[in-house]
Amino acid sequence: MDNLISGLLAAGIFSAFVLGLAESIGAVPFVIIVVFVVVLMLIDLKQSLADGFRDERERRGKS
Repeated sequence: MDNLISGLLAAGIFSAFVLGLAESIGAVPFVIIVVFVVVLMLIDLKQSLADGFRDERERRGKS
C-alpha cells in the first residue's frame, strides 16, 4: 500500500513538472519526448505496483 501512495504521488509530481516544462518550452520534439517518457514511467509504475501487490499476497498466504 505504501508503494501505491508514494508511486502515485511521485508520478503526479514528476508528470506535472515535465509536462509544464514541455508546455512552456513549446518545441514539438521536446513535447514528444516528454510524453513518451511519462508513458514509460506510468508503464513501469503499473508493473512495479503489480509486483508489489503479488509479493504482498504471497507473504500473507504463507503466514
